Amino acid sequence: MSDLRTNEKIIRIALVLREATVLDEPHWEAFAKRAGLSTVKGVMEILNQEVSLAAFKDLMYMDLRALVPGSKAARKLEEQLNAPVKIYPGEVAHILRQNQPDIAKLGKILLSLGLVELSQIEAALDRAERNALNVYDVLVAEGIITPEKIEKVVASKSTDLAMDNRVLLAGDILVFNNLITRDDYSRALESRAVTKAPLSRTLEELNILKQDELLDALEKGVELPMIEILAYDVSPELLQCFPPDFMRRQLFLPLALQDRVIEIATADPFNMSLSDTIAFLTDRRVSPIYSPHQELLAKFEALPAFGGGGTGDRLATLPRPAARRVARPAPKTEEQVRPTPMAEGYEAKRAPVTSPEPRRARPEPYVDNLSTVQLVTQIMESAIAAGATDIHIEPQAEEVRVRYRIDGVLHNIMRIPPEMHLSVSSRIKVLAAMNVTERRRPQDGHFTLDTDNGIYDFRISTLPSVHGETIVMRVLDSSRVMTGLDQLGLDEEQLKAVERLIARPYGLVLVTGPTGSGKTSTLYACLSTVNREGVNIITIEDPVEYQLPGITQVQVDPNIELTFAAGLRSALRQDPDIIMVGEIRDPDTAATAIRAALTGHLVFSTLHTNTAVGAVSALSHLGIDRYLLASAVSGIIAQRLVRKNCEECVKPFTPTKGMLAELGLPENSRKRFYRGEGCPHCLRTGFKGRTGIFEVIEVRPEIRRAIADGAGEEELRTLADKYGKRLFQAGLEKVLKGVTTPSEMIKAVTIF
Repeated sequence: MSDLRTNEKIIRIALVLREATVLDEPHWEAFAKRAGLSTVKGVMEILNQEVSLAAFKDLMYMDLRALVPGSKAARKLEEQLNAPVKIYPGEVAHILRQNQPDIAKLGKILLSLGLVELSQIEAALDRAERNALNVYDVLVAEGIITPEKIEKVVASKSTDLAMDNRVLLAGDILVFNNLITRDDYSRALESRAVTKAPLSRTLEELNILKQDELLDALEKGVELPMIEILAYDVSPELLQCFPPDFMRRQLFLPLALQDRVIEIATADPFNMSLSDTIAFLTDRRVSPIYSPHQELLAKFEALPAFGGGGTGDRLATLPRPAARRVARPAPKTEEQVRPTPMAEGYEAKRAPVTSPEPRRARPEPYVDNLSTVQLVTQIMESAIAAGATDIHIEPQAEEVRVRYRIDGVLHNIMRIPPEMHLSVSSRIKVLAAMNVTERRRPQDGHFTLDTDNGIYDFRISTLPSVHGETIVMRVLDSSRVMTGLDQLGLDEEQLKAVERLIARPYGLVLVTGPTGSGKTSTLYACLSTVNREGVNIITIEDPVEYQLPGITQVQVDPNIELTFAAGLRSALRQDPDIIMVGEIRDPDTAATAIRAALTGHLVFSTLHTNTAVGAVSALSHLGIDRYLLASAVSGIIAQRLVRKNCEECVKPFTPTKGMLAELGLPENSRKRFYRGEGCPHCLRTGFKGRTGIFEVIEVRPEIRRAIADGAGEEELRTLADKYGKRLFQAGLEKVLKGVTTPSEMIKAVTIF
């Protein structure tokens, strides 16, 4: 057993599991003996870590070798887990008054322990009623509930609240370490409530967790659920539930209240006496989550309830953001982050908005002295001000890189010290109602930011990497996508062709192109055009990024077998006129979409192909017969996105001969070309905004016959050229009009 990684924390975890009956007595004895025999270090050396030691001073003189069941050392350690909590009468009255526990339950506990007489409780309640006094104040004034009696209640450990707290903490530890799932633990608790058997036996009988597996996990090392408290918004309403001095003295902060469970951040999650005291006074179970005591002290200093300035949570007025290399002015505004329902009760005010101006020759700022809340809020609001569609927070070996995707291109915006990464990621997870303590698995979440300029949705994705969690925040602005067909970049003839396609009562309209080419925006523009009274429109999307008024939108969820195909089949039973399928990915979805188009529905969808005519071959490869394609498909749109020249700094320039050759123009061409030189308005890039380059094919009778006859792409391409222009030709027209640059267009439409 030389590889046994035991320490005081693991021993306390084992004791909690034992008291919760999750670890049975034989396996506890085996663990204690192995811990005692496997080390020659004293407790002084083993406790060389940042944990709260207030209740463990006597352990300093105890050697772990003495930790065997029944020994004085084992009993002493167990006693220290339930050391009395120092609390004063005024604090007792305050907590009772604020939390209003069930008086009958309090009285029952006190009576069962022989701490009061029934007549005393009845007299106190009668006095409160006759004199219209607060019943909790009377219970304290009459000596029914005193600090000494609370201490005796907690020390007895015979009440349900004591077992509930230990069971709750044990479950949190097991779930956090991926030993069991939350659903499995709930199932075990339900079974235990009926059988009254110890949890250890219940977990074994349900084949959820065997004792040998648990013992092996303890020997390898088990971690505690932890929270980055500096990045957490503490609810002012929850802070009122406890006196500030009591919270500071016991080093804890209330985090959340859900389903009769109060979560607290504490420097010592093993202080079960604190959990039991809070549970007794509030009639709620307590779930402790570890937070280093230095961070808790810093949080106290930041909270107004403790006399702090509030810069950690309530940002009223903020100084100009400081940076090592670049400092920019920041206007002070008042906007607010709206939490999701799971994070109800937590609020954070806006930090200043600074419009980022990264220059090609300048390094991005290295932010090192903003509070976490300020920094995260500034990152989001600066992204909105810059028109970014995505925010990338990427931990590197020596720094954390923040990049914005603007007009399809990533720009370095700032660098963050690596020690701030955990608090930044925790802050974002709190806003998105994600699991703050889970850092080993990818997660998804979302939240809403309400600003003077509109409401923005942020969709969050985390991905564990070598240096920490990479976070990507998608900025969703409904005003961007709710555009008309005339704003997409279609020329006059293409616009008329698309209008004819969507005016048809049935048929399949496909939009093709690579990822990020704006296909969804085109579909939304089409839906907005046909959305009117008397029309039933249903969409099946993955995910639903923008909510469209008057349209039924369904989100794909493979976990419940709600796929594109299943959603489409169900939608057809909802009497729809128009259906939009986010993407055709598989034969089942393709066949259902074709069938819907043939049975009198107008169907919109997307397909990942490089060219418009390539959609025919792609659907054929998915098993759709050519004669069905010829009958169902009414139009195909291929598109790309290009960055537009900045109108503030656009200038004419002379192209090189090589550039003219790439465009298919003669060397002596006198065509004028334009490009942006770079200015603050366009972040020194020369580009501002994006537009589409389109190829629109209406499936006319001639093309329909060719599809049915099995014509190849070249033949179909030749027929389509009679009625429209290719992507390259449409892009060249935009170059000649000065909308974009030759290199930008060639990069977008060139097909390798």
